[in-house]
Amino acid sequence: MAELTCQLTHPGVNRGLLCPGYQRPLRWSQKYEKGGGLVSSLSPPPDSTLGRWPSSSFRLFVFDDSAIFVDSYSGILARVLSIYDGLFNPFRATALSNWKRSSLLFSVFRFFAGIYQLGCSSDLKIGVAVDEARLAVLSQLSTSIAGLGTSIAVRQPDVLLVINMFGLSSSWYDLEDMGLEHYAAAATLIRAEHGMKPSRHRFYQEFLVYWWMMLSFASSSDAHNLQEPPTLELRSLAEPRMPHPLTGVSPESQLLLGMVGRLVLTQRRAILEQNMTSTKLPLILTGSIEDARILERRLLSLQFPPAHMIMDPGDTHTSVQDLLNIAQAYRSCGLILLYHAFPDLVKDENLNVVSTDSTTFAVEADRRRQRYLASLAFDVLALLEQTSPTSGTRTIEAILLVIISGELSLNSDTSQLDLEGTTDEPALDSHSTTGSYSFPNWYTPTAALEARATVLARFERIQAILPFKTIRRMRSLVTQTWKMADSGFPTFWPDLLIKNNWQFLMI
Repeated sequence: MAELTCQLTHPGVNRGLLCPGYQRPLRWSQKYEKGGGLVSSLSPPPDSTLGRWPSSSFRLFVFDDSAIFVDSYSGILARVLSIYDGLFNPFRATALSNWKRSSLLFSVFRFFAGIYQLGCSSDLKIGVAVDEARLAVLSQLSTSIAGLGTSIAVRQPDVLLVINMFGLSSSWYDLEDMGLEHYAAAATLIRAEHGMKPSRHRFYQEFLVYWWMMLSFASSSDAHNLQEPPTLELRSLAEPRMPHPLTGVSPESQLLLGMVGRLVLTQRRAILEQNMTSTKLPLILTGSIEDARILERRLLSLQFPPAHMIMDPGDTHTSVQDLLNIAQAYRSCGLILLYHAFPDLVKDENLNVVSTDSTTFAVEADRRRQRYLASLAFDVLALLEQTSPTSGTRTIEAILLVIISGELSLNSDTSQLDLEGTTDEPALDSHSTTGSYSFPNWYTPTAALEARATVLARFERIQAILPFKTIRRMRSLVTQTWKMADSGFPTFWPDLLIKNNWQFLMI
């Protein structure tokens, strides 16, 4: 499939919306209510009229022909919402086999087409059409949820799929919407469905794992009042594995990264809100350090299935090795984030610092920790560069680029350390919890600048397939972090996220 960009002439797909109240009366966001009559005028189109568009303005931007519409959806939304495409892509399968019998699915596909076009254009007419389509979907979704468990014929898999797609993409429509109500509704429905096939249950559980991970990186304290992360049943590494469209081959690596994110964001928020001085910081860190050590051990011991046990999803753009690379990158970024927030995890005795003066030792040890983190960041970036330029895994790598970018300092103290006696030492074994750390002698400000350029180039690749404000905001977070560091005010990027009150949910 050709590279997807905003220059596509056929309708794309997307999503983003505010979730209805589910278990309480339907509540509309006043932000989008214009005139009061729009909501009441919308009703689900009957199945017999699925080939018709209810809005004349929307007809300008999507195809009237339903077959062409579904073909467009299959080619675009399948890639927008999944890390691989092909015959086994569940979104493509749903579009091709189910949309004609489900007005709910048809409506959500129509909305996605509009929101994708909106990401590629600033045309106000598209925005109005998207608002109308969104409200129509919400109305149908509310009706469908109310019908669950009654005599009304409602397909729960359709409802679950729509809730997951809407919730995960809420910030594409509204940057301040994290989709928390959607998440709570999806989790409740999955727990309540005891008759679901084990494979389908796992499919939706992994949806929640990815979603929970991204919520863990939200700046809002509301997101951190979430229930505990979804539980995953253990699977044998020798068991054949079909990649999930969001978690790939290792939902465990995403779950652990989410746990690290929640721990770090909670720690940083407490520090910023209490305006603690540096002498009081250890008091805050003490309560979290044990949790950090546990997460470090789990990350270091995490194993991935061998390539020959991973079923090929049939996507010429996304290889099995790409899926393994992104899983390894998630694990490594979890360690980078942990070590940055909890520097004591990188033990002094393994940093090869030789000094009898305590002050000199502390300064040198801190510099070497920073250099070690930079080395890890370079390794992860190199791993991502091994993936295909058109790999679908780029749709879930933006959070990794943010974490990597936080370690790309131009500070000469970090990038020009005395390497005598360290260049021949082995790097830390990623599957052990002890060892010495090596420091590459090629890490210079020039190398850091080149790495930064690579990060920005990868953001451009992501933006080509996800043309949404969330990606632009993440890129802005990266560049602001660099700007402050280059001005002599190094800042941990979660602090900027919290200070700017930026929500941080994206698919």
